[in-house]
Amino acid sequence: QDTLAPAAFYNWGNAIGDPSTSTGFAMFGPSPHSTWDTDDLDAMIGPLWGEPDEEKRIAGYKAVDRYIAENAYVIPLLQFVQPIVHRDGIEVTPHVANFVLPQLVKKTN
Repeated sequence: QDTLAPAAFYNWGNAIGDPSTSTGFAMFGPSPHSTWDTDDLDAMIGPLWGEPDEEKRIAGYKAVDRYIAENAYVIPLLQFVQPIVHRDGIEVTPHVANFVLPQLVKKTN
């Protein structure tokens, strides 16, 4: 918990589908984007910034996310949704982070 406030409200967006942009920045105390300062999370997240093995890095962030949830460090209040409405003749391929990207919308004629 940061000394500035007992609680913080922030949105947990992740435009590129990489956990470093959400868990990493929001929960890593030394980050300028974080109001969270705890030695346990800093010790878990710190090594992940330089982890060259992608599978280990993602597994590490999954473990951090699980730890955060199990210890109720973050309580999700809502989840963003993006409904897709389209007509026949158009194929929409959802992005891995559930965004609608123009380059993933194609005509099917």
